[in-house]
Amino acid sequence: MKNPKYLFLLFIPFTLFISSWGFLAHKTLQQVSIYALPDPLGTYFFANQDYLVNQSVRPDVRRNEDKTEDVKHYLDMDAAIFGSNYKTDIPHEYSSAVAKYGLDSLRKEGLVPWEVVRVYGKLVNAFKKEMKDSVLFYAADLGHYVADAHVPLHTTKNHDGQLTGQKGLHALWESLVPEEQLPQYQLAKYQSKPLVYIAKPQDFIFEILMESHAMLPELFQVEKEVTAAIGVEKKHMQVVRNGRTLNYYTKEFIQAYGHRLGDKVQDRMLVSAHRVASFWYSAYKDAGSPSWVNSNTQINKELLLAFEAEKKAWLANSLISDKLLISVKNKRAE
Repeated sequence: MKNPKYLFLLFIPFTLFISSWGFLAHKTLQQVSIYALPDPLGTYFFANQDYLVNQSVRPDVRRNEDKTEDVKHYLDMDAAIFGSNYKTDIPHEYSSAVAKYGLDSLRKEGLVPWEVVRVYGKLVNAFKKEMKDSVLFYAADLGHYVADAHVPLHTTKNHDGQLTGQKGLHALWESLVPEEQLPQYQLAKYQSKPLVYIAKPQDFIFEILMESHAMLPELFQVEKEVTAAIGVEKKHMQVVRNGRTLNYYTKEFIQAYGHRLGDKVQDRMLVSAHRVASFWYSAYKDAGSPSWVNSNTQINKELLLAFEAEKKAWLANSLISDKLLISVKNKRAE
């Protein structure tokens, strides 16, 4: 049986499979991450943009066959095993955390910060050894796990609102609202912020988790307020699928919840993209800024011009209207 953290069937009107950021959001933020990179890394990743964007959802897809995958996407920081001082007491080093809690307990409560560090190390090594396919493989996976750490509901045992009578909240926040609001997002909102070199990935990923965790009270409260304002009868609609009657969120509720949150989901998604780029850039720097990235045969004048054109569209927030956003093009084709 799949981990209940990811069971949202009764509340998903657009897709039957969503776990972390929805596929649309993961692909969008991964593409935006590429535009934030400095050359030559930005150009090299742009040359492989289709792969990096489309494979950004691979860790979620992998869960269908790999039973060890689920726990790599979250950390229930408020689980009983971590105690009341979980904000300060969880060791950042994997070996220390295993020694303190035991591997089985960690696997039960989540491994996302340590998976980020593990994959980061794999990416650094691939850069150093000029393992080009592995660079792209680990970069795509790393972007996914870093992005997941930015989702508030990936940091709590009440991951779907199931403990507070708000079941379905997970998909509502991280998938349905972005799908509804994406055309209004300012995708270059953080372009003026310089990328940072991450000296200690194991500490930085915990900072991200703490940010996410701090957003939880508002996230839960707004859902209650919108439910009260709209009324329970307008919160869900019933749809019959394969002889079963299922409850889906209504479009009215999705829009109202997103509106009440303001820019919160957009900002979390786009700061996530900025951090993904910083992790990629840091891995490249930790590998010694290998020269092979700059001399890759894929990089030519035509590619450079295309990259500059897409970055201009990104800055002008016209990626969707210019039909350059891969996630939207793919969705229309499905």
